[in-house]
Amino acid sequence: MALGQVGARTEGDVYQGLFFWRQAADLLRPTSLVERVILEHDAAAGVDDVAVFYRAPGVNAGGWQASADYFQLKYHVDNRDAYSADALIDPSFISAKVSLLQRFYKAYARLSAQGRVPFRLHLASNWRWKDDDKLAGLLREFDGELPPKFFTDGAKGDLGKVREKWRAHLSLEVEPFTAFARTLRFQLEHFGRRDFKAYVYATLQAAGLRTPSADRAACPYESLAQQFLMSGQHSFDEAEFRTLCQKEGLLLGGSVRSERPFAIGVRSFMRFAERLESEVDELVCVSSNFDGRHLTDEGSWEASTVQVRSFLSNQARLRGEESVIALECHGSFALLAGWELSRNSGVRAAPIQKPNLDVWRPVKDASTGGSWAAPQMIEKNADADDVAFCLSVTHDVRVDVENYLLSAGAPPVRRLVVLSPEGGPSPQSIKDADHAYQLAAALPALLMSARPNRAARVHVFFACPNALMFFIGQQREALGRIALYEFDFGIERDGSYQLSFSLPPSAKAVAAHQEATP
Repeated sequence: MALGQVGARTEGDVYQGLFFWRQAADLLRPTSLVERVILEHDAAAGVDDVAVFYRAPGVNAGGWQASADYFQLKYHVDNRDAYSADALIDPSFISAKVSLLQRFYKAYARLSAQGRVPFRLHLASNWRWKDDDKLAGLLREFDGELPPKFFTDGAKGDLGKVREKWRAHLSLEVEPFTAFARTLRFQLEHFGRRDFKAYVYATLQAAGLRTPSADRAACPYESLAQQFLMSGQHSFDEAEFRTLCQKEGLLLGGSVRSERPFAIGVRSFMRFAERLESEVDELVCVSSNFDGRHLTDEGSWEASTVQVRSFLSNQARLRGEESVIALECHGSFALLAGWELSRNSGVRAAPIQKPNLDVWRPVKDASTGGSWAAPQMIEKNADADDVAFCLSVTHDVRVDVENYLLSAGAPPVRRLVVLSPEGGPSPQSIKDADHAYQLAAALPALLMSARPNRAARVHVFFACPNALMFFIGQQREALGRIALYEFDFGIERDGSYQLSFSLPPSAKAVAAHQEATP
């Protein structure tokens, strides 16, 4: 085998090993539902790189409970190609006699025959989707599930054509194909070289495991994964895994629960290969109300908001000690969490910022030298009282906001105010917790100066990290009346904005909250 091929295979093994350790770390968490993790699971040939099994009732998979997850990992050392709907049914794409989709279906049929249901089948790769692929832009961006339209689109529609081509490729009738396709998850561009390793290490530390210092090239986790495969010891429950970690000197002293701060979580959607219930002490999950970023037919923003507020109101422990909050949720809920846990409430909660799981706890009066750039004012309707704010932090959304404000049903606004951090919007525009908190603390004055009167409502459109949204919410006493809007980033519906909810809550919402809170 050529040296380049050896290097490629070795690097792929490294990422498979790191992915395994990230999943296995949950075996050490006190609240985890993970029951067993297997590296190279023979029973799931085709989707066998890592398998994760859960104790009853399983993990929330977005409206149903999954008892197991099976992962096929495809790591490529270059970016010479990309995935597409057609590539998944082309054997030559993987230099094989059968396609990736056929491999996944064979694994599905085998696992179903063994009674291992319900489960999900995942493809994770560092390659991306082709830009012009009809399916790529419609996959749910946070967990890679096929969109509802994939199953309902007419046979001549863009997604309908993909569905029927896949179905013909597998020679399946509609019902069995649908059952199979609903288990599929596609997460591409997953293995960022630095970010992925940093995220895995942060996860291991949070589970109570030692990680190598940055100045050491050797990583025990990478070499141990290879040893597991060679020795045949590659399946672990909690007791077996803890014994292994203790034997290898990987366990930190003391328990995870005693060493880390009290942690809560707010979840409104499910992220790929992550289980927030394993990472926090208390969790509120309203994902059953949502299909992706959008409400289900039975879902309700109002009911979800009441549930989140009730959960946060009952967290008395937050007022007695420093704590952290994980925000696997819409930005609107992140701001709501800050609203309920404002600094004036006596709560000392700090958000966890991904990908490195950093706790963003700002230092009072710290200075980072960063602030909002000069606001851009765009006058709209002189007869209106309300104003709109466009917070372009991670990327520029001004055009999307302006298009929405021109659409039927959009609120009339006197002006649109466009805000970005100094230096412009980018994924790296927020330096740290102090910078984010300074931006949040400066926002109320900008809102006030743009309002024609104190009663005017501000319609907030945003592309921001959830940590920043949390800090903005903590300014509740100075924000005034605001309405929050969520964008259809995955183009799952209309590719535009939808109102989530307004603050302060309406009298009806307050009454529902009081009724739901003991």
